[in-house]
Amino acid sequence: MSRFRNICVGTSLFLFAIAPAQAEEIEVIFGKVKEYAASENYTKAIEELNWAKKELEKAHFKKIESLLPSEVAGFKGGQANSQSAVGITNIEKTYKKDKEQVKLSLAGGSTGGGAMAGFAALGRMAGMMGTQPGVDTFRIEGRTANLQVRNGRAELTVFLESGSFLKLEQNRAKDGTTVKSIAEGMKADIVKLDNYLKGSS
Repeated sequence: MSRFRNICVGTSLFLFAIAPAQAEEIEVIFGKVKEYAASENYTKAIEELNWAKKELEKAHFKKIESLLPSEVAGFKGGQANSQSAVGITNIEKTYKKDKEQVKLSLAGGSTGGGAMAGFAALGRMAGMMGTQPGVDTFRIEGRTANLQVRNGRAELTVFLESGSFLKLEQNRAKDGTTVKSIAEGMKADIVKLDNYLKGSS
């Protein structure tokens, strides 16, 4: 029972960063968790915890969406979309300027770390060991980034310290100038996003 109490107390710290209406809803859910746990109805308590997890994931997505710029390098962003599967969350947002279009995607483990963090670490290591043929490797605010242009498609990947990937993709690209300018324009946003995903902000 103390485990449920610790979960409820720990999660209450997160509620201050959520909109009041949503925070109130989560508080109600955790109130039910405490009631069910007190009566040893652990089946219902776990069911309520699962609902709380869904609400927190919604708040998590909204927080990430707020950290993505609405406009960068003259490109205006559209609505962000989120998908989750097998423990991996992918958030996408399209930026447009005139006839140009760039897709931003952020992929990582929904609970942080795991296999995605391992892949990110390998990407950073590959960047430090040297460039690959056809790949321009550089750093953005200390984070390794790879830029590849092939068959009219530019793809820039930033390996975040949190273990997630931030990727910019553009079709019908003559070179990587556009995606690189967008990444450079997002320097401050990338740092804030990465710090949030690391749980340090």
